[in-house]
Amino acid sequence: MVKEKSFKHVLVAVDESEQGQFALVNAIHQAMEDQARLTIVSVFEPESMNVADLLDHDSVEDAQKRVEDNLQTWAKQAEKAGVEKVDVIYADGNPGEVIVNDVIPQSKADLVVVGAHSKNNFARQYFGSQASYIANRAPISVLVVRQAHDKDE
Repeated sequence: MVKEKSFKHVLVAVDESEQGQFALVNAIHQAMEDQARLTIVSVFEPESMNVADLLDHDSVEDAQKRVEDNLQTWAKQAEKAGVEKVDVIYADGNPGEVIVNDVIPQSKADLVVVGAHSKNNFARQYFGSQASYIANRAPISVLVVRQAHDKDE
């Protein structure tokens, strides 16, 4: 008989998008279900900034601080929900690559939860998303969550 898998360490990739928040809620649920450690990662993407902001040191620092502040807010949300062991990881770069190559080995997680897509960007959805990159290359189980939307949206 096949037995369900329970996880000891859930990693969740979160950003400010609705899908990122949906990933967080589902990762919190899974961590609670399995009484697992939860690690929340958010990746600062310099490429997402315009050139003028990238050249302005204060703009870059402000954007990085927002990511770090969000991580603390999301950790408090998980703790308030009842997750006992919560860690955060801040990283820079391409989210898919950083999560697969650096964060998963560093955290030693056995499940990664990601939103189906993070930003409303047609090219990413059409040509492949960070979620697809992670799902195809991660050495651990991957849960890709998608928040259903009404057909009219």
